[in-house]
Amino acid sequence: MRKLVSLLLALMMVIALVPTAMADDVYTLDIYWVGNGDNEAVRAGVEAAVNEYIEPLIGAHVSYHIIGWGDWNDKAINALQSGEKMDLIFTADWEGYGIEVAGGLLQPLDDLVAEYGQGITETLPQTFLDGVRVNGVLYGIPTNKELCVPEGFIVNKTAAAEIGWDVVADDPAIKTTADLEPYLAAYKAAHPDKYPYLMDGQAGRWADEPWCPDWAGMATNSVAMKMAKQEDGTFDETVYSIFETPEQEEHIRLMYAWGQAGYIDPDAALTSFDYNGTFGRGDFLVFSQPLKGNGIKAAEMYAANATAEFECVEITMQPKYVVTTHAGGSMFGIPVTSKDPVKAMQYLNLMHSDATLVNLMLFGAEGVNYTKVNDQQVELTDQNWYGVHGGAWTVGNTKLQYVLTSEDPAKNEMLQSYADDAIATASLGFRFVKDNVADQIAAVDAVIAEYANPLMCGQVDPDDATLGIEAMKSALADAGMADIIAEVETQYAAWKAAQE
Repeated sequence: MRKLVSLLLALMMVIALVPTAMADDVYTLDIYWVGNGDNEAVRAGVEAAVNEYIEPLIGAHVSYHIIGWGDWNDKAINALQSGEKMDLIFTADWEGYGIEVAGGLLQPLDDLVAEYGQGITETLPQTFLDGVRVNGVLYGIPTNKELCVPEGFIVNKTAAAEIGWDVVADDPAIKTTADLEPYLAAYKAAHPDKYPYLMDGQAGRWADEPWCPDWAGMATNSVAMKMAKQEDGTFDETVYSIFETPEQEEHIRLMYAWGQAGYIDPDAALTSFDYNGTFGRGDFLVFSQPLKGNGIKAAEMYAANATAEFECVEITMQPKYVVTTHAGGSMFGIPVTSKDPVKAMQYLNLMHSDATLVNLMLFGAEGVNYTKVNDQQVELTDQNWYGVHGGAWTVGNTKLQYVLTSEDPAKNEMLQSYADDAIATASLGFRFVKDNVADQIAAVDAVIAEYANPLMCGQVDPDDATLGIEAMKSALADAGMADIIAEVETQYAAWKAAQE
């Protein structure tokens, strides 16, 4: 009997230890996610809700590393390059995807998708997956979102009314960036301590620029083709070093004039500049941004950042074109430092196929971070997780997302259909492979990092002997820009021939 009791006790102890052992085996996915500013207390609650949901599904937990836009390179990319454990990382064509691939920092995903990504392949249009391949290989899983993203302005309609500007959506009075000048002057006169023209530090970008965005996957879009058709209906397929063009110089000179007039915040060129905070306070008149049609971008930014009450309206400044980079405008990749790429892919698959996870990531826990109003719309509570992370466009599959009560219930459908009448650019599908000129690209990127933001944000005299336009052109030449242009031209010609 004593032996039987001893055996039973031993068996009970083993059984008692099983849940602990299983819990210890649960893998923690370290997910690096760009955001508006971490909130540890709110994040911890969301992580707990996500973990409770996904553990039975894939045997994993999450640890979100929310890193602000201005800190992304220092804290996320440096961690990636230094070999820290990292299972998923936000990436994008405009945020270093090509550089990360060329540097061998992201894992190829085709085999993982084939085995563990059925939800991805069943829901994500092939245009997205084909559009982000490099040398035919998939390294990132795009968000299922809009495919047409023209540049434009978000206008503070409340501030506009104060200065007598009866602005309307796609205002016909604003045909170029320069057309804003009288309104900026009026705002500055009314608010001498504020800066009416808000920028987000993406040097080389402006609302009516002619260039295909992030065309060659280089820093700050320094090499690109023009996007729109010419008057004769053909495309200009010249490969430009954009900072050496008359168009870029004209815009730089306009920005300098506006900087001197006090229209642009002197800190706008700094990576630490809090443009989201400026927007949220309503301390601006016009914000230059990529748009999504139907006022959606303004509504999303307001919901995520507003600390004051004001109305917004959008003015689209570019025609509607579909370019290669928009397929990769928001992605997650699996770094080579992941200890369990299978779990990472299983999680990515849920991000594209599981509405519960998608909305946990986007809005947090129901009853804690938001209240569900109907089958489509939610209201945020005081614990605003929605304002912490990068936004709806970074979260898996927009078709599975709820929307806010301040947004059109048909928002996600409109995001998808906005590109229906967009025109394909001549270079749609072309991706530049950087291996043959990697050293020159690194040198050119360093030049851009030194010169471009201060010039494009109006903080440096274009004629300055050491930091102005001619100095930048000279530095680009010394860095090997001509070699890069020649390599792009060679690859583009080969790609073009293969399409015929």
